[in-house]
Amino acid sequence: MSEFPAYIAYGHDHSRNEEYTPGVAAGEQMLVGEFVVWDDSNNWIERAGADPTLIVGISEVLSEAARLLTPDGKIPIRRLLPGAVIALSCATLLDIATHLNQEYGITRSSGGKWQLDPAKTTTSARCKVIRIGNLGSLSTQIAYVEFLQEFLDDTIDS
Repeated sequence: MSEFPAYIAYGHDHSRNEEYTPGVAAGEQMLVGEFVVWDDSNNWIERAGADPTLIVGISEVLSEAARLLTPDGKIPIRRLLPGAVIALSCATLLDIATHLNQEYGITRSSGGKWQLDPAKTTTSARCKVIRIGNLGSLSTQIAYVEFLQEFLDDTIDS
């Protein structure tokens, strides 16, 4: 299956751009389509690890390049709010009867792209599949997902 960077497919009105200081330690630099988390101990944003607990948003820039463009070294991050629909690739061939309206996790592939991971369920689930599409062939399937609200760092305590 084809890999592509995660992106907001629709529901842009359920997101906003905010500036953050990016982490610069090894493994914290962000590619386009990276899910990002807040690091409280360092007061910066960094690439999410496996099974992120509070996703702040998605990077739409290469952090190392973008931080050089601003005087304060901050980069724009697309902050995700409930209702934003994200397009993800998936290594599994998705079937509407099996996968639609189900909750699954996300995994960062060896190629650096975040993908829907139907093997991750229950406590590892982070999003719900709300639509399955493709770009002309099954090899370019798109999983349209909404993140489960409890895993979004949307600044609202529930």
